[in-house]
Amino acid sequence: MVQTKAERIKNTLRRTRERRKHQIPRVYQLKLQNLSKKDEEKLNRLFLEAKWFYNCIVADIENRLSGNTWKLKEVEIKTPEGLEKREIKQLSSHMRQGIVERIKRSLYSLKKAKEKGIKVGKLSFKSEVRSIPLKQYGTTYKISGDKNRVKIQGIKKKFRVLGLHQIPKSAELAEAQLVKKPSGYYLHVVCYLPKKEVLKEIKEKQVKEPVGIDLGIKHQLTLSNGEKFSWYIPETERLKKLQKELSRKQKGSKRYQKIKEKIRREWEYINNKRRDVQSKVISYLKKFLLIAVQDDNIKGWKEGYFGKQIQNTGIGGITARLRSLATLIPVVFVDRYEPTTQVCSFCGNRQKISLSERTFKCQKCGVEIDRDVNSARNVLRVALSRLADPLKSALPVDCGEVTPVEWVYSPR
Repeated sequence: MVQTKAERIKNTLRRTRERRKHQIPRVYQLKLQNLSKKDEEKLNRLFLEAKWFYNCIVADIENRLSGNTWKLKEVEIKTPEGLEKREIKQLSSHMRQGIVERIKRSLYSLKKAKEKGIKVGKLSFKSEVRSIPLKQYGTTYKISGDKNRVKIQGIKKKFRVLGLHQIPKSAELAEAQLVKKPSGYYLHVVCYLPKKEVLKEIKEKQVKEPVGIDLGIKHQLTLSNGEKFSWYIPETERLKKLQKELSRKQKGSKRYQKIKEKIRREWEYINNKRRDVQSKVISYLKKFLLIAVQDDNIKGWKEGYFGKQIQNTGIGGITARLRSLATLIPVVFVDRYEPTTQVCSFCGNRQKISLSERTFKCQKCGVEIDRDVNSARNVLRVALSRLADPLKSALPVDCGEVTPVEWVYSPR
């Protein structure tokens, strides 16, 4: 029996969904190398056409967001002289479909936010598009691993890329995004890895011990075993100097744009350093059998007295990374209103303690312990008390008796 095109697509999607149940997504970053001036001109043109296409749809969403929007080959753009028509030459049909889907997802998110009572506006125009969706591997982009080359739809030349060695041979390549950054052009490739291989790699390095985490300002992370992690990556002196120069330039001039681009590159350098620290911390935390962390209001900390400290450490990114890590190992988030700081981790006595007191002195049992370590142990206690009985075997040997109602953490 001959299958129709719709049936073939339906069966392919069903098989893909079945495979995805046994796979884990990972994103790998590849950098386009050895670009000539002509190459940069072509890539700039691609991102320019993406901006034109996006703004054209946003200008009249009700009429233009239809089933055939991606077929537009000519768009109207606003110039100082008025509206002008521009031809879409390099932006392929698959890329246009990806941009249309991106706009639909943005509208859906605005709708959901509005239903929750959040004040939202309309989709705004973009002065610059910095990422283009490449929906399908083999069509919108293609990688030849033996030659370290990548072919992007709409551009004849194959670009040399750096970073292909990161992708395992067992990875299944899916969609990607062509990203424009101040430091160059990148390809963010989504790969699906076999879940068994990833979990096996984690378990080989894992220790049979759970850990509680207390987030803070002085020490960004304090673990229940007494370890502390501190880092501080402030704005560089070069960034401050460039910002002063920018304030003296005429807005919109060529020198203004050049300095603005230098500022973007400096910000990218700072953010890369912060993400590098986050990655190293998460890599270390992977070795624990279970991670417990309090769901603190990091945004409230930043809007309060600790805005600069939160920004210069990027501690909010740790909780976001831990949520994504929960697909591989157990990560338990304790309620932010749980009084972990005020409770003794030895006897369970609750007492008030001011922010200036860095040592917890229990008025009942007389124990003295570091304030943050005490909090981290209480976070772990609360998390373990909510778990099912089989997972209680994950406790260290010297932890004492555990019940669903009460648990006492013995010092290591």
